[in-house]
Amino acid sequence: MLSIAVDETRCNGCRRCEAVCQVVSLANGGLALPRIRIHRGEGGWRVRICRHCEQAPCADACVSGAMRADPARGVVELDASRCVGCYSCVMECPFGAVFMVEIEAGGCRAVKCDGCRERGDLWCARYCPTGALRAGETSGAVATQIRRERAWRLHGAQPYGGGARWR
Repeated sequence: MLSIAVDETRCNGCRRCEAVCQVVSLANGGLALPRIRIHRGEGGWRVRICRHCEQAPCADACVSGAMRADPARGVVELDASRCVGCYSCVMECPFGAVFMVEIEAGGCRAVKCDGCRERGDLWCARYCPTGALRAGETSGAVATQIRRERAWRLHGAQPYGGGARWR
């Protein structure tokens, strides 16, 4: 299972991960843009990268079948050629990790982290100088719980007791 642990408290905003991702993407024949985004948010830096959720809301929302979860490999894959640019995946991702880009034909298509599948390593994590990104730090039920709690926080709900619940 592909696992990306994100500790935003350790992010210093250097954006080295973005630069490395952009170079790796271009080397693989893709668009010359990063699949990870760092931005200044409330209380510090925010890291927007696909966590490859086991129960992926983006894949469930995809109307064209371009986005799908592969439980055998533990990744959420995107077939950009099938993307119709409907923004459903963007709206459903609890991590804000799916981006839309304009393409030559005048439309849009989704772009997200592919886990450096052509390179066999998570390069963003390898070159993160502060350890804000780590590969293989979580797995199984622990990863699911971390993702669930993060999604609750992003949606302003409380995971246990009191307040609205995100489902």
